[in-house]
Amino acid sequence: MADLSPPLDAARDSRGDASRADGQASSCPPKMALVQGSWGPGGSAARCCIDRYEAALEERSPSGSWAPASPYLAVGQRQVRAVVAEGAAPQGYISGAEASQACAASGKRLCTSAEWLAACRGPAGLTWPYGNAHVDGACNDAYPGHPVVSYFGTSVGVWDSVHMNDPGINQQPGTVAKGGDHAQCVSAWGVYDLHGNLHEWVDDEAGTFRGGFYADAKLNGQGCLYVTTAHDASYHDYSTGFRCCAAAAP
Repeated sequence: MADLSPPLDAARDSRGDASRADGQASSCPPKMALVQGSWGPGGSAARCCIDRYEAALEERSPSGSWAPASPYLAVGQRQVRAVVAEGAAPQGYISGAEASQACAASGKRLCTSAEWLAACRGPAGLTWPYGNAHVDGACNDAYPGHPVVSYFGTSVGVWDSVHMNDPGINQQPGTVAKGGDHAQCVSAWGVYDLHGNLHEWVDDEAGTFRGGFYADAKLNGQGCLYVTTAHDASYHDYSTGFRCCAAAAP
């Protein structure tokens, strides 16, 4: 019989083992953090759960079983679901539409832009997850040069969807880090890698990703305020990743 169960982190009791920043019992599943703040129309108070780490994928086999998927391959026609990439390389090469579907397959959803910002900036509204001044090496945001040029050895004829989705790009040393490798790159809510590492898609049909990635985390805004709206939700390349959100239990 095909295994149709959700991933472990989505299937366990909603009270979970995660903890809130204030030390009280969480209303979120394991490996998710509770974020509370004022966002949305009129600054209304709201709260949500967000994955503590960027997302990886599991792939469903023809027999119906699930297994870890390579984080260096585009999704294509594969059936996938999101899992939390704690201690593992997160998924790049994914479009906003594919990221949304992967979250839904795990009983979650993409975060709204406002939720993502609240998770990154914390209750104090910081510029970077860890503070208001940039700290060299705190996050994975300082790759020297350009990873596409480094991989192909040229800047000529490589700026197309085939070359920019080559699985070898993010397997180069110094590119994508495993979830949690940069221990200082954590927000007040206990959420890692919101700045640098991989761009993160948010819930916007027109296409938006936030936070920057390992080779560019400042050209379109500083820290948590980095945002790209130049691509639609079907776009993907080596730099695009995601994480999921969910409603918090009462």
